[in-house]
Amino acid sequence: MEGIRTPVSKAAVDTDRPTVLLADDDAGILKAISRTLASDFEVVATVTNGRQALETVPRLDPDVVVLDISMPGLDGFQTAAELNRCGSRAKIVFLTMHQDDGFVARAIGSGAMGYVLKTLAWSDLIPALRYALAGRQFLPSLAPLVTTGRDTHAVQFHGDESSWLDGSAGVLSTAFARGDTVATALIESNRDALALGMNRRGWDLADLAAQGRYLAFSAEEAATRVMKSGELDLDSVVEMVAVLEKARMASPAGSCSHLTIVGEMAVVLWRRGSPEAALALERLWDELTRSLPILTVCTYPMAGIDAVPGFVSDISAHHSVISHAVRAWRS
Repeated sequence: MEGIRTPVSKAAVDTDRPTVLLADDDAGILKAISRTLASDFEVVATVTNGRQALETVPRLDPDVVVLDISMPGLDGFQTAAELNRCGSRAKIVFLTMHQDDGFVARAIGSGAMGYVLKTLAWSDLIPALRYALAGRQFLPSLAPLVTTGRDTHAVQFHGDESSWLDGSAGVLSTAFARGDTVATALIESNRDALALGMNRRGWDLADLAAQGRYLAFSAEEAATRVMKSGELDLDSVVEMVAVLEKARMASPAGSCSHLTIVGEMAVVLWRRGSPEAALALERLWDELTRSLPILTVCTYPMAGIDAVPGFVSDISAHHSVISHAVRAWRS
């Protein structure tokens, strides 16, 4: 079939570049994605359905398998399940037109390391593959982390306040619906805007605060509190985590409860001219909360941050899940 690449032998592959197998029933998509990846990856095969992927992956042993969801025969989720069952080492990234959070949740449940919308493949696919190879997950939205029970340390890079505020409202709304205790550490204007967004979704934050289910902190005050003599103070961060843990344990579910946090503390430190402190905070927070039932969503505006060489990569290195709510940026 024209446009479908014949699999190459493993010996013929440039081993200096990560290898990728593409599976999609649209030959035009396969051509376009192959061109998109050509400068950074070795596309060792393109196949048009899940069955072909299952036959080809064991022979070529690619580093990453990029799967469409809607394919004839075996769909992408079924193909991913079979690859996992067979013990494939390949990271799985979905490339799809399906935007619904339910599909993203199924991808998370299948163990996929990435979920990219086809309309954003030009900007998001290469970063998603890089993150997958580094053991980090790339998602278009973060609310499915709550529905799947994924307690982790996530970061969202955004291009404007409204994009991430809407996304954060979605995360917190899902968390409240699950019965979580929720905390925010935001700058004042964003805290007020988020409250309005939550109200539109039917949540009264004042009432939830009175119930002990919502804690609102000032990001500016919190960022000041964790700094001493120009350095990040370990004890202050530990104390902050302890306060949050106490609030979580006070919920009716007790030790079985979850805590969901959206915060900008590190952003405040960065804006104050302390990028090293911001990175130190991210690293320490990751260490302190890794074994706890806490979902932390950190948020960073791309304006200015992308001008600092390596800073986005350094931030991402301290998070298990990355999301881009900005579409013109490419790592």
